[in-house]
Amino acid sequence: MAEQHDDKSGLTRAQYRKQQEKESESFQERDRKRIQVEKEYARTHRDDPTSESFRAHQELTETKVARLKHRLNWLIFYLILGIIIVFLILFFASIVKSSATLRIYS
Repeated sequence: MAEQHDDKSGLTRAQYRKQQEKESESFQERDRKRIQVEKEYARTHRDDPTSESFRAHQELTETKVARLKHRLNWLIFYLILGIIIVFLILFFASIVKSSATLRIYS
């Protein structure tokens, strides 16, 4: 089968495929190099547990976690209180409705 020319770029299908393969290989090579550089950077810039900034970060994290725990505990308390109030309202509303129904039929 004869190779056809693409009117837009003037490339044959085979040329286009080769171009795409080269671009793909180039991208993969750049990606491999990028990953290698990132791993090397991560190895050289690890946080030292004895450093002051690491301890300050840990302390800040623990403070935030404690504050969040406190807020969540209060949220749970208010949700349970709200559920109890709704049940009480429904319970007393059903009692009032049933006593009103008894008065109508009596």
